Amino acid sequence: MNLSEQSGEKVLRLGTRGSLLAKMQSQQMANALEHACPGLRVELVVCVSTGDRIQDRPLHEIGGKGLFTKELEEALLRREVDFAVHSLKDVPVTMPLVDTSELIIAAVPAREDPRDVLVAGQVRSIAELKKNALVGTGSLRRTSQLLSLRPDLKMEMIRGNVDTRLRKQREGQYDAIVLAMAGVRRAGLYDEAAMTPIEIEQMLPAAGQGALALECRRDAATVREVLAKLEDHAARVCVELERGVVLALNGDCHSPIAALARVEGNEVHLAARVGGRGGTGCVIRAASKGPVDHAKDVLREVEMMLKEQGAERLLAGS
Repeated sequence: MNLSEQSGEKVLRLGTRGSLLAKMQSQQMANALEHACPGLRVELVVCVSTGDRIQDRPLHEIGGKGLFTKELEEALLRREVDFAVHSLKDVPVTMPLVDTSELIIAAVPAREDPRDVLVAGQVRSIAELKKNALVGTGSLRRTSQLLSLRPDLKMEMIRGNVDTRLRKQREGQYDAIVLAMAGVRRAGLYDEAAMTPIEIEQMLPAAGQGALALECRRDAATVREVLAKLEDHAARVCVELERGVVLALNGDCHSPIAALARVEGNEVHLAARVGGRGGTGCVIRAASKGPVDHAKDVLREVEMMLKEQGAERLLAGS
């Protein structure tokens, strides 16, 4: 049975990580589903992820972002939860840690702001950061793009939940940190006085950044039908193109790959950037656009442009 019954209510169990951001964005999805489906109640079930437990090492050294989805997907397969909410940028494109053949992303809801945000107090831009400023980020994608703009910056790994990272910056452990705007906003922590969105021209986000993935078992027809009520077609088109860039380059947790697609009317725009393995400041760029109905052609053109510029060699460190 896909939906359990409790006192006449239909109940869905939503698997979520235990961080502030994860619980808040999961609750937002729970509220949206209950609004869309009168008589439905969504219960949050917290699963502690390996990515949350290990805080002292970079993700790319311990298995990549899949460590944030592994336990949730295992709980789905054990039927302990009915669906899970992931930040889509954390869902592996290649080298998943779980066999997901029995799972499906049943809905991609409307997307939040995909940009990154600079947290640097009164300093309002990357250009204004002091010479040799210490910048905290756990992302090779961000590292490579920041160094391409400011080779003097000193990059240092920072881990922890959003609120933990913000506290470390306020305490002066870093001159600046860079976070995803969507996460800061969903967690209710956005502060205009200390944070500045980084425009896309300067820093392209990770594939899927700002989007959520609602994942369930492939055979759970009723659950899939419920989750589909939150599907946003434009968001789905865009994240699939962005993830297609990563797949085309066989990107892994060591790959500084950025991609962003947007739909404008009947046209889709796709931009991508690739940095050197390890997060070096060498960055190559590609962009294309075309009809939404021919989105795959746009992806192929961007893939070709990146490969012609040596993206695969750059990612291999050769």
